[in-house]
Amino acid sequence: MRIAFASDMDKGLESIVSRKFGRSAYFIIVELDDNKNILKVESIKNPASMAAGGAGIKAVQELVNRSVDIAVAGAFGPNAMAALVETGIKYYTISDVSVKEALEKVLSG
Repeated sequence: MRIAFASDMDKGLESIVSRKFGRSAYFIIVELDDNKNILKVESIKNPASMAAGGAGIKAVQELVNRSVDIAVAGAFGPNAMAALVETGIKYYTISDVSVKEALEKVLSG
């Protein structure tokens, strides 16, 4: 399972989850095994963060390209939500906590 957390920081699990999805500076992607153990944590620049328009849809496409299963941010625009639903990526609204704390919340339901 791969979970992408929107963030404006590049500090891995210590990054704070951003209130914005499409315009966040980074995605912290956490890969988990079947037992929910962390296999890998990577930080990628969000190529959509500086887009003139359609940032949410472009951000979703980046997550699709990286085989992400779940997206986490404080808020998602309507176009981003529609694109997430269409592509089968689940999403959770969590912000202002570390990626590590948000990961725990997602995994606990």
